[in-house]
Amino acid sequence: MTFFSIVIKRFWRVRCVPLIIVSHGLFALPQFDVKDFGAVGNGANLDTKAIQAAIDSCHRAGGGNVYLAKGTFLSGTIYLKSNVDLFVEKGATLLGSKDLSHYPSISSQYPSYTGEYVTNKAFIYAENAENISIEGQGIINGSGDAWIDGPYGFPSFSLRPRIIHFRGCENVQIRNVTLKNSASWVQSYQSCKNMVIDGVTVDSRENMDIEKPRYADAPGRNTDGLDLVDCQYVRISNCWINSGDDAICLKSFSPDEACRYITITNCIVSSNASGIKIGTETAGAFEDITINNCVVYDTRAEGIAILTTDGARIERINISNITLRNIKGGAIVVRLGNRNRTYRDGETINTPSVKGIIIENIQGKQISSEYACSIVGMKNNPIENVTIRNIILHTDGGESLEHAGINVPEADSNYPSGRMYGKLPCFGFYLRHVKNMVMDNVHLTFEKEDQRPAIIAENVQYMNFSNIRIQGAMNSPGFFRLNNAQKVTIRHFKPLSPADKFLWVGGETTSEIDIMDNDFRQVNEIIRFETDDLRTKVKIINNLE
Repeated sequence: MTFFSIVIKRFWRVRCVPLIIVSHGLFALPQFDVKDFGAVGNGANLDTKAIQAAIDSCHRAGGGNVYLAKGTFLSGTIYLKSNVDLFVEKGATLLGSKDLSHYPSISSQYPSYTGEYVTNKAFIYAENAENISIEGQGIINGSGDAWIDGPYGFPSFSLRPRIIHFRGCENVQIRNVTLKNSASWVQSYQSCKNMVIDGVTVDSRENMDIEKPRYADAPGRNTDGLDLVDCQYVRISNCWINSGDDAICLKSFSPDEACRYITITNCIVSSNASGIKIGTETAGAFEDITINNCVVYDTRAEGIAILTTDGARIERINISNITLRNIKGGAIVVRLGNRNRTYRDGETINTPSVKGIIIENIQGKQISSEYACSIVGMKNNPIENVTIRNIILHTDGGESLEHAGINVPEADSNYPSGRMYGKLPCFGFYLRHVKNMVMDNVHLTFEKEDQRPAIIAENVQYMNFSNIRIQGAMNSPGFFRLNNAQKVTIRHFKPLSPADKFLWVGGETTSEIDIMDNDFRQVNEIIRFETDDLRTKVKIINNLE
C-alpha cells in the first residue's frame, strides 16, 4: 500500500472531506446521500429504491461512500456492489421491511445450504463484489420479530431474511455497526476472501433468559451471530455478540473448499446455542485458525466446540486465553463423527480427520458437569495430536455414584454436540479414541460433591497427563479411569481433597501405564484393577504415599 493510498483510506474512514491524490491533481471522493436519491428516512416510507439508486450510482462512478444520515430508513433487499462503502451514521437506522415480498430470491452462481443456486433471503446482499464495506455507529435492524409466528427451523430458515449475506466477495470490511433483531442468520459470509469484521455488535437473541427452556418465550429463528462458510483470510475482532443460535460459527458446504487463515480475537459472546464453534456443517476443511482473548458466557450449548461430521479435515487449530461462565453444555467439545450429510448434489464425502489442536489458558465457572468436556474420535479414526494446557474449570457437580457407570454409545452418525451422549460418567473430561495427547496443568473442581471420576480415557494411546489437580469424593471409583489405554503416563498429580481411590484400570488391551512422581498421601488406595492380570501392565514409580 502506497503512502497516498494510506492517506486516502484514513480520510475516508474518519468522514472528513475525502480526497483522492493523483498525478494530475486533487478532486473529492464521491459521496452519495441516499436522501438525494429520494429516501425519506421516516421509518414509514419504503426507501429501497432510493438506497439502491445511490449504491448503483456510486458503483458506476468508480466507488465512494453511500451514507445514511439521521433517520430511520425502511427497506427491503439492497444489493451492495464493488467499491461501495455503505455508511450508517450514528443516529441512523436501516430498518428491514416486514413484508417478505420485499426480499426476492434470485438466481446465484453459488449453491445455497440446500444446494439450490439461489440467494436465499437477505437484507443486504452482495455477490462477487470487491472492495465493499458496511460501517458507521448506526443500527441495522432486521425486523426479525415480524416472523416470530411464521416458518422457522430447518430447512425453512431460508425463507426468512438474513441481515448480511455476502458470497464470493473479496476485500470486505464490516466495522462498528450494530446488527439487531434478525429473522435468520445475522451475518453469513460464503466463499469470501480477505475480510475484516471489527467492532460489530450483534443484538439478536429472541429468548433472553438462559435459565428458561430454549424456546420458552419465542420460536427459534436460527439467529446465528456470525457465520463463515468456506471463507479465507479473515480477521474477526472486538465484537460483542448476543445471539439466539451459535454466536460465532465456522462452516463448510463444499468438499473442495475450506475455512482457513482465520483469527478471532477480543470478542465477547453469549448464545442460546454454542459460543465459538467449528461445525456442524463440515464438508471441506478447516485449517490454520487461531481463537484467543475471548469471553464466552450464558451459553446453552458448548462454550468452545470443534466438530467434524460431514467429512471435513481439521488441522492446526489454536485456542487460548478464553474465559467461560455459565455454560449449560460442554465447556470444551472436540468431536469426529460421520453423519455424512452432503450440501451439493453428486458430491463425494471426504475422509474426516482432526489433528493438531491446542487449547490452553482456559478458565471457567458455572460449568455444566452433567455433560462435562469431551474429546471423542471414532474407533478406527482417532483424534490426533491434542494439547490441553492450563485449564481451570469449576463445575456445578452434584451427580451421584450411579452415574459413574453410564455406558457411552459411539453415536458416530448422530448430530454432534456436547449433549449427544446425554449425561457422561465423569465431571471433567471424557476422552475416547484419541492418540498423542498432552494434558498439563489442569484443575477440576465442583460446587456440589460429584461422585463420578474427573477424567475418563478409553481406547487411547500415547497420553501424557501431568500436573493435574482434582477435587474428589470419598466414595468415587477414582479420580481417573483408564480403559483399553496404551502408553499412558500420569505424573505430578496431587489431589485437592481426600479420596478413597486414585485410579481404576480396565480393558483387555491396556498396557504400558506409568504412574510416577505423584502425591498420594490423601488417597487410601492408588489403583483398583478390573482383573488381576492388569497389575503387570502398570508401573508405579517414585510416588509419595
